[in-house]
Amino acid sequence: MRRKHVVFLSTLALATIGLTGCGDDSADGEATEPTTAAEETTTPEQPTTPEPEETTPAEEDTAESETDSAAGADLGASDPGPAAEGAVIPAEALATPPQAIGPYTLDESTGPARMYNDESFTVMIAVDSNVLSSPYESLVEYIETDNTAAGTGSCGTNESGSSITCYQRTADGVITVTATPEQISLEDMVVFVNHYADQAGAA
Repeated sequence: MRRKHVVFLSTLALATIGLTGCGDDSADGEATEPTTAAEETTTPEQPTTPEPEETTPAEEDTAESETDSAAGADLGASDPGPAAEGAVIPAEALATPPQAIGPYTLDESTGPARMYNDESFTVMIAVDSNVLSSPYESLVEYIETDNTAAGTGSCGTNESGSSITCYQRTADGVITVTATPEQISLEDMVVFVNHYADQAGAA
């Protein structure tokens, strides 16, 4: 009888150990799987490089207009005004025109048609010393738009506004000074012609 009791206790102990082992396996099964290094690594953000600011055509045009206005303002500060009534530009002055008028310099070309340019060549004013056969009174009809007294004649624009033309009386007849409105205003053109007539010795 005593031997059966010992065997029973041994069997019970083994059963308890088995249950304990099953409990450990269950706990291990519920454990979360460790994250891999690839999952923990995040891709660093690439720094963005600021793109250079582009200058729009509108901004370029504004900058050029400001430069042209500054040049006109410097010339206009000493505007001699139109020549006296009846004054004409001497014939010899057409062969040897002023070398510089304010910020505008005479180019090195030869011939009756000469060009005055500013330093950056954004403004070009043509002086054609070829004497026209028509009288001043009939020529001025073509520049009636915004016609303004200038030098020994006047300046104005054609009907389409695509050109600024100035007719100047000389001892031999009428000559032409021209430019485009995109490069110079009519007001600044008038000041230029006033200086041209003055420096050419209009009297």
